[in-house]
Amino acid sequence: MNKKIGQLIKERMEAENITAIEFSKRLKTERSNVYNIFSRDSIDTSLLKKIGHILNYDFFQHFLEESTINKIRLENETKKSKILVELELNEDEIMKIGFEEKILKILNK
Repeated sequence: MNKKIGQLIKERMEAENITAIEFSKRLKTERSNVYNIFSRDSIDTSLLKKIGHILNYDFFQHFLEESTINKIRLENETKKSKILVELELNEDEIMKIGFEEKILKILNK
């Protein structure tokens, strides 16, 4: 993580268009404590979780190792879904859709 956690919190607060006064109210702390948070290199995890909830953001993602991030990306990219559909069609409908050729190819394999 290149930025300090306090800087990330401040940037997210600004992105959510929340003032320091409003943020301090939601956090149930003094405004001076909010500015103290902005200058921090580290933060208690329970406080970070609470701040994340207030700002609708998962700050913990910034602490993941690059290998973990890559693994998550790969899992999300390679997920495939299999959908099975059962159709009841008469011969004319099969020919209209063009399934007849496909079915014959499958059966001849």
